[in-house]
Amino acid sequence: MNTNPETQMIPSPINPSLNKDAIKMGQQVLLEQGSKAAAALEIFKILKSESREVVLVAFIEGANITPKGSPTYFYNVTRKLRNQKVVL
Repeated sequence: MNTNPETQMIPSPINPSLNKDAIKMGQQVLLEQGSKAAAALEIFKILKSESREVVLVAFIEGANITPKGSPTYFYNVTRKLRNQKVVL
């Protein structure tokens, strides 16, 4: 298994325009609220139909989350929304 991030393929989003909008929204929320978790939540709400890998990359780019931290944020966001009974 190749674990070197430089040689792994970057996932392609289904809707690149929506992906860019989500990243911009995440950056805006991060600036306004100063919360990576809030930024990740907004990104996920926009990209919930995308693959997990696409969302993780958006977290890294839009919420300034580290590559190792992005799966944790993904888990926490999906758990929070599931507990609020929001359809994923």
